[in-house]
Amino acid sequence: NNLSVCRKCLNKIEYIKPPYCQTCFLPLPDGGAHCWRCRKTKYHFEKVIAVGKYTGVLRELILKFKEKDFLKKALGNLLLSVVTKNIALEQFDLIAAVPLSKKKEFGRDYNQSQLLAELLAAQMNKEVISGNLIRVKDTKPQFELTRAERLVNLKDAFFVKDPSVLKNKNIVLVDDIATTCSTLEECSTVLKNAGAKKVFCAVLARD
Repeated sequence: NNLSVCRKCLNKIEYIKPPYCQTCFLPLPDGGAHCWRCRKTKYHFEKVIAVGKYTGVLRELILKFKEKDFLKKALGNLLLSVVTKNIALEQFDLIAAVPLSKKKEFGRDYNQSQLLAELLAAQMNKEVISGNLIRVKDTKPQFELTRAERLVNLKDAFFVKDPSVLKNKNIVLVDDIATTCSTLEECSTVLKNAGAKKVFCAVLARD
């Protein structure tokens, strides 16, 4: 199964280039170090890094990835290159994925964020945590909600089973898309409360 994504398609991805927000990686066409939201919000993660904008080819690939796990290599390598550019190997210890609800994972047979996390871990020689950060609440799909509703929707949705694994560790948290960063924020809060020192977020797309 050697299917992959051709160079031509990869070249069509709208990669995020500077200037972008130093905290959430949102492109800032007018320059500056931080977007208005990050200027007034204190997050539990250090920063978010992303491959590209959630449009065009990248969007199609991510949507296909929900059905076809062969895309893990192509998408995982894109994520790997942006992670290695932005986070030094010695800056983190463990890699974790944003968990899907059991219902979603059952319908899909796999969690694409977990596949990406495993690929990163293998390539970067780091340990990936599985089944420790779990989703305990089936939440409504985030895209139907406003930002304020998103945060309420995610309240107490995540849980860490064994905090000792995370004690004083720096973590790279992987997901496919970041829109308002509320899922990343909620997971980071739970990881920090469980004893993690720093959380860096790595996503395929910034919406």
